[in-house]
Amino acid sequence: MEKLDRALIEQLMFGTGRVRRFTQDSPVLPDVWLEYAKGPSERLTGEPEEPGPFPPVKLLLTPYRENHAGDIRRELRERLAAEIGDSREVPRIIYNQSTVAATLCFEDLVRAVLPMTAFWERLDKQFKIENVETKSALENLATAIKDPEHPPLLATGEKKGEKKRPPAALLWMIRVVGALALFHRGESLPSGFSEGVDKASIDDWKVLVKAVADLIRGVTPGSRKARIYSVSLNREASPTVSRSTLAIKADAARRLFEISCGELAWAVIDSGIDARHPAFRQRKKEVLYSKKPFNNEKGKLENCTRIVETYDFTQIELLLDTDTPELPEHLAKRLKPGTKQARELREQLAAVNQALASGRTLDWQLIAPLLRIPQDEGEDKYVPPPHDHGTHVAGILAGNWPSAESDDELEEDLVGVCPDLRLYDLRVLDKDGRGDEFAVMAALQFVRYLNSTNDYVAVHGVNLSLSIPHEVSNYACGRTPVCDECERVVGSGVVVVAAAGNQGYGKPSDGTATGTYNTISITDPGNAELVITVGATHRYRPHTYGVSYFSSRGPTGDGRIKPDLVAPGEKITAPLPEGMFGLKDGTSMAAPHVSGAAALLMARYNELVGRPARIKQILCDTATDLGRERYFQGAGMLDTLRALQSV
Repeated sequence: MEKLDRALIEQLMFGTGRVRRFTQDSPVLPDVWLEYAKGPSERLTGEPEEPGPFPPVKLLLTPYRENHAGDIRRELRERLAAEIGDSREVPRIIYNQSTVAATLCFEDLVRAVLPMTAFWERLDKQFKIENVETKSALENLATAIKDPEHPPLLATGEKKGEKKRPPAALLWMIRVVGALALFHRGESLPSGFSEGVDKASIDDWKVLVKAVADLIRGVTPGSRKARIYSVSLNREASPTVSRSTLAIKADAARRLFEISCGELAWAVIDSGIDARHPAFRQRKKEVLYSKKPFNNEKGKLENCTRIVETYDFTQIELLLDTDTPELPEHLAKRLKPGTKQARELREQLAAVNQALASGRTLDWQLIAPLLRIPQDEGEDKYVPPPHDHGTHVAGILAGNWPSAESDDELEEDLVGVCPDLRLYDLRVLDKDGRGDEFAVMAALQFVRYLNSTNDYVAVHGVNLSLSIPHEVSNYACGRTPVCDECERVVGSGVVVVAAAGNQGYGKPSDGTATGTYNTISITDPGNAELVITVGATHRYRPHTYGVSYFSSRGPTGDGRIKPDLVAPGEKITAPLPEGMFGLKDGTSMAAPHVSGAAALLMARYNELVGRPARIKQILCDTATDLGRERYFQGAGMLDTLRALQSV
């Protein structure tokens, strides 16, 4: 069997007819079960091909308490090591301050993770789970699943002779886990399921009960200290200026108020910024024509780039996995034998491994030097970004590239919204423009670390021009792990700006020319309530062309208005790596316009530093109504000048 039919799995999860439900009580979210229902090749490529071994699935495990992630990692690894033995390697398990990431097979999920949840603990109290495999339970549970309105009484296993109705959660688990267990064993569901779940007989359900009994035999509950609250997919993250700065009146605002953003810093969480690009040089007289992008002669030149630091999170799982000798590529290049720097890095790496092995809370002070890409060791040591998206985004926000310094192709100055703003380059997307939710969350936590360990605010804002698709039927909207992390960052006093996503329009899969507009299409982390979520419009004719057809539309799945506002996102010219420039479209290009407006507000009115909610209110209250539907445009088009004048 290449895959389980999605409609059948949804019937097993949510029921049918008059007993159909729309949510579930399991801590394992629906999209996780659906991912395990995919065939081997479909899970890897998205296309059904030849069957083969099932690849593991990347998961996020959310603890009941934020500081217990290390305890969960330690206990889960011990449980898996005992389960697996010498049959295969123990899967990778890593953690950050709030979440555990693990790459697990289906059997690992059921036998090791599920018993570490309160869901399993409650079931075990109501009905001793090991009793599932008794002969009487096999018959009675199958009967109860077939007719949940009149289930037979079951022995609880607690007191001799005590009988109760089987817990509804247990019947639910048998339905879903039983079907998936058969699938992963390479067996087909009983023939009775071919006509739908309601047509299955008691004998058909017995097969599923037996499959669950075989799968969970010998499983023991986890400890309360390592309790898991929820299990979700570690979702994939992907990427979603000249005249556009005039459209939002950023140039007029800078001239009128004589604003400098040189004292502020913004974190661009993306694919990376080419710090050697002339668009990010400091515009000081003594370095204006310097060909050196970095400070190689201490005391002679100021830092010639406005990229304060560069940190690479794209392979953070290698750094946080104490069981693998493999290291992130950028770190391996710095570990040349015999050098003082290599010895220091190895000592730090050993300290990190010791801390992680003991389950201690993640110590960013130890980890930061191992994530850092040096900018002060010569151009030959610097690792440029392998993907151009982040450089383009950063150029819209803070580029400053006079045409006089470029080749003849650049006809006018490329000046971003805040041409003297300092930037932190936090890389979460790889050379293919792909990353995952765990890496994005780690970068957001790192922002909080930078601010908490300095006497001053190190990072004033964050730009997230990336998209993590959100299925509204799977998770409470705005409460996914990455959205929760964004809320924590905003709560710490940092402005967070996110792209709305490019899911506003879709073409049918059958290839027909006619497409449809998609409401409720805002992607994460744009669904987070406190984040400033930005849709896209035309770069200089927003009133004429309105909201870009591709821009994701609200409302959110729980009925909130999103996006918050729109900004230019079509055919935006901005810097690209290796001293180049080019055009890009998307809400990814719209978000940095709003990040720049927020920075200008803080630069002009210092009292707004640390007040992200007030900044969001000002930007939305002063936006220009484009006459479009609220769930398309939010409050309207960004107007930087009006925002500054309103305070």
